[in-house]
Formats: sequence, structure tokens, C-alpha cells
Amino acid sequence: MVAHYRPGATVEVSLTPEFLIGEGPYKFSRNPMYVCEQAIWEGWAIYFGSPGLLASGAVLGGAMRYAVGREEKTLRSQFGNSWVEYANRVRRWL
Repeated sequence: MVAHYRPGATVEVSLTPEFLIGEGPYKFSRNPMYVCEQAIWEGWAIYFGSPGLLASGAVLGGAMRYAVGREEKTLRSQFGNSWVEYANRVRRWL
């Protein structure tokens, strides 16, 4: 939360990012929330021994991959070289 929101800042809801975050978990992965969500699904599948949950996690993983591709195009067009440098420095997943 600290990396996203500065203390006392007004947070506007927008689908267009206003700045790049390269600190906190974003130093290790460009998509830490997606990585954690996928890990949760896989953990549930293992814990419950459920092939259905495993399959659902695989479908979700495919959807995330598609979404990330679209998001990265937006980031590249909005932030240009800053985005390219960040993407070269930090892995997409882990």
C-alpha cells in the first residue's frame, strides 16, 4: 500500500496509471499481485486435492497472461523509455 499511495494523498480511481512503481514488491516482479493470486489458487488446489481448482487456476493464469500483455502495451505507450528500462530490469513474474 505504501508504494501505491502516499500519506495524505487523494486517490482518484482511474484505469490509466499515473506513475510507475519500482519499489517494494515491484522490485522483484512487475506483477506481484497476479503472482500472489496464482499462488493462492495453486495452494487451494493442493490443499483440497482438487483437479477442478487446478484447472481453474490454469484458466486464470491464461487470463492473467493476456491481461498483462494488454497492460504492458498501455504502459509502454504511456511511459516510453522509463517503462522499457523498468521492464528490462524487473522480470514479468518472478
